[in-house]
Amino acid sequence: MGATSLTEAWDTNPISSQNHCMLGHIEEWFYRSLGGISCDPAGPGFKKIILKPQMVGDLTGAEVSHASPYGRIAVKWTRADGIILLDVVIPANTTAMVHVPAKDAAAVTESGQPAGRTAGVKFLRMADADAVLEVQSGHYQFQSRGAK
Repeated sequence: MGATSLTEAWDTNPISSQNHCMLGHIEEWFYRSLGGISCDPAGPGFKKIILKPQMVGDLTGAEVSHASPYGRIAVKWTRADGIILLDVVIPANTTAMVHVPAKDAAAVTESGQPAGRTAGVKFLRMADADAVLEVQSGHYQFQSRGAK
């Protein structure tokens, strides 16, 4: 039928969809779940970002990035021996709510300093075994000991 990719419908009916995003759902899971990148409804278009990576099963790391209207959003995480390293890039003129798995706020550092005392980082609360931080634009390297 002249298609150059797998179509959504097999019939030749012109009202059937001929557009099919192959593996689209699994790609979305990589970005939104493993990487944890999502848009905060309070700041549409990635003006406000939520970063909440899901460190599932025995997976030891993931790295994803997204080209937002404000610039590149990036998340890289690794975990080994009870230590989580979370490297994030927040584009200019945006803010992010970053969820760092932690037993408590004191267990989270940014570039070796207590996270709550780092410029551009504000500790907000503990929620579901995560330290929730408000983060200004920039590049941050969080570390958490004794996390889940």
